[in-house]
Amino acid sequence: MLSKETRKILKESVLTKEDLKVILLDNFIDEDGNLNLIDLDFSDFNGDIYIAGMKVKGDLYQSDQEVDGDLFQNWQQVQGDLWQNNQVVQSTLRQDEQIVKGYLLQNSQKVKKDLYQGGQEVQGDLYQAEQKVKGDLYSCESNIKEKK
Repeated sequence: MLSKETRKILKESVLTKEDLKVILLDNFIDEDGNLNLIDLDFSDFNGDIYIAGMKVKGDLYQSDQEVDGDLFQNWQQVQGDLWQNNQVVQSTLRQDEQIVKGYLLQNSQKVKKDLYQGGQEVQGDLYQAEQKVKGDLYSCESNIKEKK
């Protein structure tokens, strides 16, 4: 059942983004007090979907997306951890210009074409282990400070 506030908003001729926020918060809060927008199906919509500029005090979960086009994720600023796991990409996966104040962990990539990694500046140690490369392995222009 729609809340009184939602019914009032829907009677108005123009729905603003602030109105949409009120409707979502009035009608889609789960038993744990979280905004739950899981399983929205836009597969019958042919346009692009823009989800950007969100400001979230708690956690923001983005998972289980099925995208026939491209998926753009740009300019995240995260006070906690950023988890990106289990991507299956038919074309190119680009991860550029990360600034990480903690650890950067990249494990278990399976790449059918080339893997390019360059321009890293590491204040701590750089660990690279257990690579299986069918093509050539190149290591160019490294500036490594030896430990004394």
